[in-house]
Amino acid sequence: MKNSYALLTILLISLSSGFAQNSFPPVSVSEGIFLGETMPLRDFPTVEPTDGIPENLREVPMNSRNTGRLNPNALPQGPDPLIQGDTQFTDSFNVLQNFDGATVSEGQAVPPDPSGAAGPNHYVHAVNVVVKIFDKSGTLLAGPTFLGSFLQSGNNSGDPIVMYDQLADRFFVSQFKPSTNALVIGVSTTPDPTGSYYLYQFPLNSFPDYPHYSVWPNAYFLTANKSGQTTYALERDKMLIGAPSPQITGFSLPGAVQNPTTVFSPEPANLLGTDYPANVPGYIVYLQDDAWSGSIAFDHLKIWSIDLDWENTGNSSISSPEIIPTTPFDSFLFPFGSGDISQPGTSQRIDAISGVISYMANYRSFPTHNSFLVNFNVDLGSTTSGIRWIELRNVGNGPFTIFQEGTWTLNDGESRFMGSTSMDEDGNIGLAYNKGSSSNNVDIMHTGRLVTDPPGTMTVAETLIISSGGVQSNTNRFGDYAQMTMDLNNRTFWHTAEYFSSNNFWRTRIASFKLKADVTNDVGVYNFAEPFLPPFTSSENVEVSLYNYGTSSQSNFDIELYLDGSLVATETFTGTLAPEESATYTFTQSIDIGTPGQPYVVEARTILAGDQYGDNDEFERTYFQDLLSAEEQAFNEKKLLIYPVSDRIYEIRFSSSVDFGDMSYKVMNLLGQAIELGDMKRIGAGYVASVNLASSSSGVYIVEVSNGKEKASKRLLVK
Repeated sequence: MKNSYALLTILLISLSSGFAQNSFPPVSVSEGIFLGETMPLRDFPTVEPTDGIPENLREVPMNSRNTGRLNPNALPQGPDPLIQGDTQFTDSFNVLQNFDGATVSEGQAVPPDPSGAAGPNHYVHAVNVVVKIFDKSGTLLAGPTFLGSFLQSGNNSGDPIVMYDQLADRFFVSQFKPSTNALVIGVSTTPDPTGSYYLYQFPLNSFPDYPHYSVWPNAYFLTANKSGQTTYALERDKMLIGAPSPQITGFSLPGAVQNPTTVFSPEPANLLGTDYPANVPGYIVYLQDDAWSGSIAFDHLKIWSIDLDWENTGNSSISSPEIIPTTPFDSFLFPFGSGDISQPGTSQRIDAISGVISYMANYRSFPTHNSFLVNFNVDLGSTTSGIRWIELRNVGNGPFTIFQEGTWTLNDGESRFMGSTSMDEDGNIGLAYNKGSSSNNVDIMHTGRLVTDPPGTMTVAETLIISSGGVQSNTNRFGDYAQMTMDLNNRTFWHTAEYFSSNNFWRTRIASFKLKADVTNDVGVYNFAEPFLPPFTSSENVEVSLYNYGTSSQSNFDIELYLDGSLVATETFTGTLAPEESATYTFTQSIDIGTPGQPYVVEARTILAGDQYGDNDEFERTYFQDLLSAEEQAFNEKKLLIYPVSDRIYEIRFSSSVDFGDMSYKVMNLLGQAIELGDMKRIGAGYVASVNLASSSSGVYIVEVSNGKEKASKRLLVK
């Protein structure tokens, strides 16, 4: 049988060797709604946990399919040919941080859908239906706060996702809003996730179940479990600065066959680190199992490329898929809703979520190649599951091929499922997952492999993160997903997943580990704190964000500043930077990046004697100030927006990337008498003020904004 697999692979290589791809336009282009800026997240009311398991425990619904296996002749007909089984493990790495995230008494829903991401100093964690913020030692700094209150979505809906955008040093938090088939997203206004957020709402044509996002240089990409349009790109640049009307463009996936057994969940490539090829397209990946349909001739992956043009979004396109044959696998466990994984002492099985690419599908760029990681559950027979993991590689923006693949399990009768993978800066791979059986409760584990290990094998000894103290007997729903992300240092893996501290009492765990030894001396620039928002001037101050990646404190090291490749300044950081801590430094030398229409490449790098890892010393950003049209430079009522916040409380916003100087507002009755006035605050791409008309009678009022030279006004109906 193995010979037939090898022959099949040889015959199919020709199917993926060609790279001629057709392209297809977007099926929708629309705009998101800017909801304004929140108050600091740390100031929101906190949730009072229930005493034990909530009496009104809510199950978050999922739009699933339940057709079952459609092709009884699908391969493999015997055992998974890539089962690793028992291995002589050559490496062992301990868990570093290991603390609880949230509980059922806080979230008050099932399953938890745990999500989280680490930044320089924080870990932001969300579950159904709360968000919490910790420092990286597990100390709670903010929350638990209901996501519905924080994101102004009207209710606590579910399917939260948290990301850290390392290219901008910002955090991203989202959940859906079923009443309007919308996704609501918050992007932190500063690197501090306990502070305020810009809020956006993106209504879609149908309910966006199971939304999964990724960070990419030119967009936030999104996939959802829905028919037709399943993939979207969000205009990231506007969302980062609080600009109105960010575009969202939707695509169908040509040639995709949907999973008939659970949810339809392709995954967008998520960027690790800050390096990437020029003009890199977005990537969407999905598995295709020959058990799903007779139209799928063999097991394979499909990868679509998305090219975006935000200046003329209709020119954006998605490619026909690359078809990448895999070693045969069986992604079908049990029909959704019946449960997949047995537990001790109960007939209730829990869901593993089969037939999907597990979250996240991480991508990292190296000098010689790019690596793209995917993993998914596979049926191993005898009611057990394992994890098929695959590393794809390409060069530049060329076609992908499989560099290595394996199926992770051990010969112990335990199921391994709900995996998540990531890759550090050396190419070492971390894998974390749940493990359980009819004999053992569902625990959280991790393993991994070093870049020098034999291909297709996990060589790090399976390591316990947390063991469960009970089972779940009240529903089959479990996890829905887990999430692994990388630390800013590009060496530390962070993972969050579900477990049970007692029967039916779920908790989430947050854990970190490394697969490489620490170095003593290593500092670098990881971002620019300023300049951040346009318009840019001929005398911009440059503030850089520094990080100590090593184990020894560092001080009195030089920092160089470059503009378009020319050295502008060499200055000295005289403070002390402790291990794994960040700081900022502002150059005394300013730079000129003020000419509209001209791109400027700004780079900063640390110069530390004895630095043991030079690849993370520098950070580069291209600044570009668009040539402003006459409309963009105009001061008019089109830019004046009035949003109801609550009963007779309104937000007045004048949206413009142009700096019009000091701005004020005035609310007048129809006689021209001012009943409310004040100054507006410059926030993001505009000016904002809040006005309270609770003491005013119902009727029509005039809202006027002015910079002392020009005015704009609109009518406001107060009911």
